[in-house]
Amino acid sequence: MRKIIWVLCLCCSTALYAHVGSPDVVMDGNAGPYKIMIMVKPPDVIPGIARVTVFMQEQGVQSLTVRSVYYRTGDEGSPEADPMKQVEGLPGQYTGETWLMNGGSSSVQIHVKGDKGSGEIIVPVVAISTAKKDLPASTGYVLAGLGIFLFILMITIIGASLSDAITHSGEPVPLRRKKLRIAGIVIAGVITSFVVYAGNAWWQSWASNYTRFMFKPTQASSIVIPGRQGNELRFHLDTSNSSQRRTAYSFVIPDHGKMMHMFVMRLPAMDAFAHLHPQRVDSATFRTILPALPKGKYLVFADLVYGSGFTETIKDTFNLEENLVDSLKKLDKEDAYAFAIRNDLVDNPQVSDVENTIICGKPGTGVKLRDGSSMVWEGMTNEPLETGKMYNLSFNVFTPDKQPAVLEPYLGMAGHAAIIRNDGNVYIHLHPVGTFSMAAETNFKKRLADPMGEYKYPDP
Repeated sequence: MRKIIWVLCLCCSTALYAHVGSPDVVMDGNAGPYKIMIMVKPPDVIPGIARVTVFMQEQGVQSLTVRSVYYRTGDEGSPEADPMKQVEGLPGQYTGETWLMNGGSSSVQIHVKGDKGSGEIIVPVVAISTAKKDLPASTGYVLAGLGIFLFILMITIIGASLSDAITHSGEPVPLRRKKLRIAGIVIAGVITSFVVYAGNAWWQSWASNYTRFMFKPTQASSIVIPGRQGNELRFHLDTSNSSQRRTAYSFVIPDHGKMMHMFVMRLPAMDAFAHLHPQRVDSATFRTILPALPKGKYLVFADLVYGSGFTETIKDTFNLEENLVDSLKKLDKEDAYAFAIRNDLVDNPQVSDVENTIICGKPGTGVKLRDGSSMVWEGMTNEPLETGKMYNLSFNVFTPDKQPAVLEPYLGMAGHAAIIRNDGNVYIHLHPVGTFSMAAETNFKKRLADPMGEYKYPDP
């Protein structure tokens, strides 16, 4: 099997879709007989509204609906579907919204009805709270003023109901009722103040609970252990700071046949890259053999999929004090790595493996691969990419005689890509079908197909 791996890597002439620098999910697939592409913008606060955009390639579509489906509650515990609206002036494009009420593993289900019949497709979505909304100061002052006004109005009404309200028109208010009015105002003030205090305490409790369960990325430690059989990288998950997902570590499931996908990238040049698949030592520890990487600081991105379909990327760094020598031993036959250098740095002494070196070219010019073939990134300009905007990444692979190459899938997919910002704070792992996890999609399909509709905790 021929494998082509790099920061942007693929194995056929095709397109890859992603939202660079955002948590949005993109899926390119089929809803029954309909070719469809879906973009989901999940909210950063749960409960919240997910905004969904659908691009239809088929004609004769009569209606589209969208609804959220939660892994724990399944089909029966999901809300009714909401209709999607066609975007005016943009044929084939529809928009809609659906509430994500529960955090964790969730999904968005699209139902299409048209001339070819009906079809459904489900998009896995990770519903997590990552932000707290701040109340504008002006709104706070207005609400405080209204609260004070309502407080005074309430105790005044209660006081009047004990005196003026039961006095006949034109008659003076007796002294006894005046005293009763004062007593009523005091008692009403105390009770109302207690209600306000209790309401504030309840609200603060909910706010504290929300903050407590806001998504906190799992921390990890990476240790390089030299040895005769190769330089081993131990990747250990810190369970002490991840109480939300501590029990979930025992229920990690394979994605594309691997328990973990690890991407290693050297900073700041981003010129050394490895795609590794560590073996699991225990529920919180993984190990892999590092290839012949040059010395420097490295970023680590480790992708995990839990039994519920919840996906997480765990980030860490490690340092290499000296160049590694390749032991030619791999823990996984699908591991791959490469070096990228500019045309003017071909004789770079830090490059320890000429066979796996790629000479970088600009978009449209392509790069030469070790067997003489070339890969060309087409359709991109020198204009900067914008966040929140979808881009079509198109690559072609040619044989040494400039003919389209015949390639085989790598890990069951036509192509793989990793997009990493040069400061390491943005990372996307995507495929021609989108940015979602295939394992998560499969789990949701099984969950919805369960005739009993019961939630079953996955086998470890």
